[in-house]
Amino acid sequence: MVNESTSTQYMQKDRVGKTLEEFTDVFTDISNHLIFEKDIIEESQLKDGPTESIYKAADGTNYREQRRDTVKYVEDMGIQIALLGLENQSSVNNDMAIRMMGYDYASYRSQIDQGKHRYPVVSSVLYFGDEKWDKAKSLWEIVNPPKDLQDKFNDYKINLIDVPRLPEEVRDKLTSDFRVVADFFANKDKDGYKPDDKVLDHPEEVLDLFRIFTSDDRFRDIEEKTITKIHEGGEVQMCDFIDRMEQKGFEKGREKEVFDSVFENDYSVERGAEKLNISKDEFEAKYQSWLEERNKQ
Repeated sequence: MVNESTSTQYMQKDRVGKTLEEFTDVFTDISNHLIFEKDIIEESQLKDGPTESIYKAADGTNYREQRRDTVKYVEDMGIQIALLGLENQSSVNNDMAIRMMGYDYASYRSQIDQGKHRYPVVSSVLYFGDEKWDKAKSLWEIVNPPKDLQDKFNDYKINLIDVPRLPEEVRDKLTSDFRVVADFFANKDKDGYKPDDKVLDHPEEVLDLFRIFTSDDRFRDIEEKTITKIHEGGEVQMCDFIDRMEQKGFEKGREKEVFDSVFENDYSVERGAEKLNISKDEFEAKYQSWLEERNKQ
């Protein structure tokens, strides 16, 4: 059973991923370069689609709601010619093919119920997890049909985009902020990582995505300065994030050194405050928080 804090974390990840992917430049970039692998979608063709659908439960009496992350219609001359859906995933799910099959069915069922002309539905999974996806990518792999049924068994495969393991030559084809996102997830644990110098079009949304999907509080720490820079009309690059993260890492390391010295009675509280260039009251508050975290370990 998923506890409340875990459920909230899942919802946060869905929200921040969806917020960035809702931008048509990002959605178009992902579609053309990571799904279709050629330029077939234009931003002007995209229109927001429904992220909610209703399906009948297995008992045949109750109806339930299911929500998708990001859905766009592709239009030509005002006529819907396709529906594209993106789902964000931060952990491996062996039943993902069944979930995606349910989403696609709901979209096709809606076309029938509304008397619309029929058009294709293409759904893809954006996976951001640290671990390589080693579970099922198709219905066949989940149910493992007996050999004497295989020739009659209809398979269903998912389009899985393993973001942290995208090859560099693929990432280089991306033109939106998602290139910066993909580069970060591919290199965040590597020494000597030098971020792309691209000016971000959606820096707040990129920052939110990094903060939630990495659980790194340093992104929260640099958010205020970044937003201030944006509101003042300044441009933001990924290197701004990394530089501030490194500075925050240095500051946290420096704080720990001073707190350790006070704890060992090498420094007085007054000396500790002087070392960190903050007031005694502020130092005592920070030191108390540090003690509480230390005692939990």
